[in-house]
Amino acid sequence: MGVIFQIHSIFGEMVLPLLVVAAAIYLTVTYKSHAAPGPVARIFPVLVDIQVTLGIIYWVYILLSTGPETQALYLGFPFILHPIIGILAAGLAHMAVGKRNPLRSLGRWAPLASLSVLLVLVISNVLIGVGT
Repeated sequence: MGVIFQIHSIFGEMVLPLLVVAAAIYLTVTYKSHAAPGPVARIFPVLVDIQVTLGIIYWVYILLSTGPETQALYLGFPFILHPIIGILAAGLAHMAVGKRNPLRSLGRWAPLASLSVLLVLVISNVLIGVGT
Protein backbone atom coordinates (compact mmCIF):
# COMPACT_ATOMS: atom_id res chain seq x y z
CA MET A 1 0.00 0.00 0.00
CA GLY A 2 2.97 2.27 0.44
CA VAL A 3 3.48 2.33 -3.32
CA ILE A 4 -0.12 3.40 -3.91
CA PHE A 5 0.28 6.16 -1.33
CA GLN A 6 3.54 7.36 -2.93
CA ILE A 7 2.02 7.45 -6.41
CA HIS A 8 -1.07 9.23 -5.08
CA SER A 9 1.06 11.76 -3.19
CA ILE A 10 3.53 12.54 -5.95
CA PHE A 11 0.93 12.65 -8.70
CA GLY A 12 -1.49 14.74 -6.63
CA GLU A 13 1.00 17.22 -5.21
CA MET A 14 3.37 17.73 -8.11
CA VAL A 15 2.05 16.37 -11.39
CA LEU A 16 -1.72 16.98 -11.33
CA PRO A 17 -1.58 20.75 -10.69
CA LEU A 18 0.84 21.12 -13.61
CA LEU A 19 -1.38 18.97 -15.82
CA VAL A 20 -4.40 21.10 -14.97
CA VAL A 21 -2.55 24.28 -15.97
CA ALA A 22 -1.15 22.70 -19.15
CA ALA A 23 -4.55 21.29 -20.16
CA ALA A 24 -6.25 24.65 -19.51
CA ILE A 25 -3.75 26.49 -21.69
CA TYR A 26 -3.81 23.87 -24.45
CA LEU A 27 -7.60 23.58 -24.57
CA THR A 28 -8.01 27.36 -24.60
CA VAL A 29 -5.51 27.84 -27.42
CA THR A 30 -6.86 24.99 -29.57
CA TYR A 31 -10.56 25.69 -28.92
CA LYS A 32 -12.99 24.95 -31.75
CA SER A 33 -16.66 25.23 -30.88
CA HIS A 34 -18.03 22.22 -32.77
CA ALA A 35 -14.93 20.04 -33.11
CA ALA A 36 -14.72 16.53 -31.72
CA PRO A 37 -12.77 16.28 -28.45
CA GLY A 38 -9.05 15.93 -28.98
CA PRO A 39 -6.67 13.56 -27.19
CA VAL A 40 -6.07 15.96 -24.28
CA ALA A 41 -9.80 16.28 -23.64
CA ARG A 42 -10.15 12.48 -23.68
CA ILE A 43 -7.08 11.57 -21.60
CA PHE A 44 -7.05 14.34 -18.97
CA PRO A 45 -10.23 13.30 -17.08
CA VAL A 46 -9.01 9.71 -16.98
CA LEU A 47 -5.80 10.83 -15.25
CA VAL A 48 -7.87 12.62 -12.62
CA ASP A 49 -10.00 9.48 -12.24
CA ILE A 50 -6.88 7.39 -11.67
CA GLN A 51 -5.68 9.82 -9.00
CA VAL A 52 -9.03 9.74 -7.20
CA THR A 53 -9.25 5.95 -7.46
CA LEU A 54 -5.78 5.50 -5.94
CA GLY A 55 -6.73 7.84 -3.11
CA ILE A 56 -10.02 6.05 -2.40
CA ILE A 57 -8.27 2.65 -2.42
CA TYR A 58 -5.67 3.88 0.06
CA TRP A 59 -8.29 5.61 2.23
CA VAL A 60 -10.47 2.47 2.45
CA TYR A 61 -7.39 0.35 3.20
CA ILE A 62 -6.42 2.68 6.06
CA LEU A 63 -9.96 2.59 7.45
CA LEU A 64 -10.07 -1.21 7.37
CA SER A 65 -6.55 -1.92 8.66
CA THR A 66 -6.02 0.55 11.52
CA GLY A 67 -7.28 1.22 15.01
CA PRO A 68 -10.02 3.56 16.17
CA GLU A 69 -7.71 6.55 16.65
CA THR A 70 -6.49 6.52 13.06
CA GLN A 71 -9.98 5.80 11.76
CA ALA A 72 -11.28 8.81 13.69
CA LEU A 73 -8.57 10.96 12.07
CA TYR A 74 -9.41 9.79 8.53
CA LEU A 75 -13.17 10.05 9.07
CA GLY A 76 -13.05 13.31 10.99
CA PHE A 77 -13.03 16.90 9.90
CA PRO A 78 -11.12 18.26 7.95
CA PHE A 79 -9.71 15.06 6.38
CA ILE A 80 -13.13 13.74 5.38
CA LEU A 81 -13.23 16.63 2.91
CA HIS A 82 -10.23 15.14 1.07
CA PRO A 83 -12.08 12.20 -0.57
CA ILE A 84 -15.23 14.28 -1.06
CA ILE A 85 -13.37 17.07 -2.87
CA GLY A 86 -11.46 14.43 -4.86
CA ILE A 87 -14.70 12.94 -6.17
CA LEU A 88 -16.04 16.41 -6.98
CA ALA A 89 -12.79 17.22 -8.79
CA ALA A 90 -13.09 14.08 -10.92
CA GLY A 91 -16.63 15.04 -11.91
CA LEU A 92 -15.56 18.58 -12.70
CA ALA A 93 -12.63 17.30 -14.79
CA HIS A 94 -15.08 15.38 -16.97
CA MET A 95 -17.45 18.31 -17.27
CA ALA A 96 -14.70 20.87 -17.87
CA VAL A 97 -13.43 19.26 -21.06
CA GLY A 98 -16.72 17.85 -22.32
CA LYS A 99 -19.93 19.06 -23.86
CA ARG A 100 -21.60 19.41 -20.44
CA ASN A 101 -19.31 22.20 -19.33
CA PRO A 102 -21.49 24.55 -17.26
CA LEU A 103 -19.39 27.48 -18.51
CA ARG A 104 -19.66 26.63 -22.21
CA SER A 105 -21.34 29.99 -22.88
CA LEU A 106 -17.88 31.53 -22.37
CA GLY A 107 -16.78 30.00 -25.66
CA ARG A 108 -13.00 29.80 -26.01
CA TRP A 109 -12.54 30.70 -22.33
CA ALA A 110 -14.78 27.91 -20.97
CA PRO A 111 -11.96 25.35 -20.54
CA LEU A 112 -9.72 27.93 -18.90
CA ALA A 113 -12.41 29.05 -16.45
CA SER A 114 -13.59 25.57 -15.50
CA LEU A 115 -10.09 24.16 -15.20
CA SER A 116 -9.15 27.14 -13.02
CA VAL A 117 -11.89 26.04 -10.62
CA LEU A 118 -10.47 22.51 -10.83
CA LEU A 119 -7.00 23.85 -10.00
CA VAL A 120 -8.39 25.52 -6.87
CA LEU A 121 -10.01 22.21 -5.87
CA VAL A 122 -6.78 20.28 -6.46
CA ILE A 123 -4.60 22.72 -4.52
CA SER A 124 -7.06 22.92 -1.61
CA ASN A 125 -7.26 19.13 -1.55
CA VAL A 126 -3.47 18.89 -1.44
CA LEU A 127 -3.43 21.27 1.51
CA ILE A 128 -6.05 19.20 3.32
CA GLY A 129 -4.21 15.95 2.61
CA VAL A 130 -0.79 17.24 3.62
CA GLY A 131 -2.13 19.08 6.65
CA THR A 132 -3.44 15.96 8.37
